[in-house]
Amino acid sequence: MPVQRARRTDLSGRAGRPDGVIYRQQYVGCGKVGCRRCPPTGPGHGPYWYGYYWDYRQRTRSFYVGKTLPTGVELITPSDDAASTRPTEGGDAHT
Repeated sequence: MPVQRARRTDLSGRAGRPDGVIYRQQYVGCGKVGCRRCPPTGPGHGPYWYGYYWDYRQRTRSFYVGKTLPTGVELITPSDDAASTRPTEGGDAHT
């Protein structure tokens, strides 16, 4: 299963989290010797959802969400992700 990304659409009940939260799935290693799910024999445990945001010092912070996304969060499709990284029309702003 490919790892997915998501973003919060309803920011009214964010429980103290900043507006710009991006959710991403990650595999996690448990650290036990000989675990077959952890690298190099497997991808790890999960995937689990984590939320990422920038704090007031402009540092990236993360928090554990769990196996399922909270309500008010939509998945980012690959076409949405490519559109957000595509340069805007009109060329370079410095010319």
